[in-house]
Amino acid sequence: MNKDRVVRLGRVAVFWGIFVFLLHGGSVVAAPKSNTVEAGMEGRDIPSAGVLAEPKDSLDVIVLGDSEGHSAISPVVLWKEHGISSFVCSQSGQRAVEAYYMLKKVLSVQKPKVVILETDLFYHSREWQREWNLAIERTARYYFPIVQYHNRWKRLTYRDWKGGSFEGRRDANRGFLPSGDIRPYKGGPYMVKTEEKEALKGTVTFWTDRLVELCRKKGIQLLFVGTPTPKNWDYRRHNGVSDYAARRKVPFLDMNLLEKELNIDWERDSRDEGDHLNTYGAEKVSRYLGDYLKENYGLTSQTGRKRPV
Repeated sequence: MNKDRVVRLGRVAVFWGIFVFLLHGGSVVAAPKSNTVEAGMEGRDIPSAGVLAEPKDSLDVIVLGDSEGHSAISPVVLWKEHGISSFVCSQSGQRAVEAYYMLKKVLSVQKPKVVILETDLFYHSREWQREWNLAIERTARYYFPIVQYHNRWKRLTYRDWKGGSFEGRRDANRGFLPSGDIRPYKGGPYMVKTEEKEALKGTVTFWTDRLVELCRKKGIQLLFVGTPTPKNWDYRRHNGVSDYAARRKVPFLDMNLLEKELNIDWERDSRDEGDHLNTYGAEKVSRYLGDYLKENYGLTSQTGRKRPV
C-alpha cells in the first residue's frame, strides 16, 4: 500500500471518527431528560418511556407489543394480587424493530426475569420497503437520538447542555392505559378451529429473532401472550404464531382460546367493540396472567417488600 493511499484512508477514518463523535455528543444534548411533552418527548413514546424512571433493577416483568398490551395487562393488578412488579412498554402500533430496541433500552436500567411479547405485534407489517426504511430509522434513533430530536434545539436548557441523566415522571399505572368505556363486541365466536395459518412476514421475524436471542443472551425468559381481541385475531393467526413459537422454542399463551377461563363478557369487557379490552377485561386477564407467571416462572410474591412507587 503506497503512502498516498494510507494518507487518504487516514483522512477518511478521521472524518468519520469526528462525524460519529459529533453525532454522539449532539445526541447526549438533544435527547429528552424526562418523559414529558415539555421535555421534548414525543407523545407516542411517553407512557412506555416511564420505565426509565423506575428504580434500577426493580421490575420482574416487562411487557412489549402494540396497544393490545397496554390495554389488557395491568401492572397494578399484578402487584396488588400477585406481588409481581412489572411495566408495560407497549406503544400504539409498535413494530417488531421497535420492540427490540425498546427492550435494549429497558435492559440498560432493569434486569427482568420475564419478558412478555404481546402477539398482535406479529401482524403489524406493511410492504417490506416501508418496514426496512422504518428499521433503518429506528436503528439510527436508538444509537443516535439526535436523529429523532434534532428539532429540539430551540428548547434546549442548561440541564440538556450539561448532559443531565434521565429523570422522568413515575407512572402510577406502569404503562397501562385504563378505560372505563364500554362498547360491546357483538360479532360472535371468532376462534373457529382450522388447520390454516397466516404466515409471519420476514421483516417481523427478522427482528423478533433478534429479540429472542437478546433474551437468551441475558438469561431472560421470554413468553408470547395473545390477549383477547376478536377484531384482530382468529385461529389462522393463532396457528401462525404457534408455528413460529415452536420453531424458536418460546412458550405461547393465547388467551383468545381462554374466554371461559377468563370469564370474558363481551357485553362489558371491551372499550371499542372487540378491538381492545377496557379496565374490567384487563383485570380478568391480569389476574389469570399473574397466576400463570407464578406457577410457570417461579415468580415469588414481593408484597412483603416496599412497592417501588
